[in-house]
Amino acid sequence: MDSKAGRETWECRLGVKSRNVISRKPSWAVIKPPPSSFFRAISSHPKADSIDPARALRQHGDYQETLESLVDRLVVMEPNELHPDSCFTQDAAVVLGSTALLARSGIGIRKSEIPAVHRVLRSLVDDVQQISPPGSLEGGDVLCIGNTLVVGRSRRASQSGIEALARFAEPLGYKVAAVDVPSGVLHLSTAVTAVSDQLVIGLPEVLRSSVFRGVEQIPVADGPLEACNVLVIGDHAIASGKYAVHDVLERKGFTVHRLDLSEFVKADAGPTCLALLPLA
Repeated sequence: MDSKAGRETWECRLGVKSRNVISRKPSWAVIKPPPSSFFRAISSHPKADSIDPARALRQHGDYQETLESLVDRLVVMEPNELHPDSCFTQDAAVVLGSTALLARSGIGIRKSEIPAVHRVLRSLVDDVQQISPPGSLEGGDVLCIGNTLVVGRSRRASQSGIEALARFAEPLGYKVAAVDVPSGVLHLSTAVTAVSDQLVIGLPEVLRSSVFRGVEQIPVADGPLEACNVLVIGDHAIASGKYAVHDVLERKGFTVHRLDLSEFVKADAGPTCLALLPLA
């Protein structure tokens, strides 16, 4: 079943028009525990020097336990000491239905993370495509809202990488729209989360983009940046920390799992960064 047809079936089954806040529920997810070398993760966070790999591993265990209850199949990869950032599996690919586009990181050391994810994806999807040099793009810069892929113009995504994403997505029935990522923000998904096709949460300065016009918004005006990043699966949301803005999700019918992911926050990351799932 192609991804567009799958999306239409999902919309019919859940009745998007009458209950427009319920997110997709992917059947699988790929995660990878942080290695003991995680203290070397690439980060501009002011507390990056205090990353505790052992504590991060315990926090990841809680994350894994929560995620296992939300997806039908959870693939847990082995940690790799040579790749401190490889626990951020979201960055490795963009998946639409049964087709995947392998990411090509703009950071040299992260390029070597991709082959292991490629091997896993071959057992999960029918077709795996690649971005040709010199294009660069990471999955953390891509959100899916309806039939639109919103891609962030960040320091990790080049124009040729964005164009490669469009060539991948358009035959599958998706259009691509780009939005600027604020200075000091790593990825688009650091600043904005697509809760569903009709609801987003994130920084007001990003949500003002015309890309998000017509979509209900939950602005994170007073909370810290990590409050913008939530992983939504069906009617459940995984959040890092305890912030009042997530009460809005509860009032909309979501069960919010507030986890301590503070060690990953020190690496400029949040709940979505730790899992590779199909966007649609």
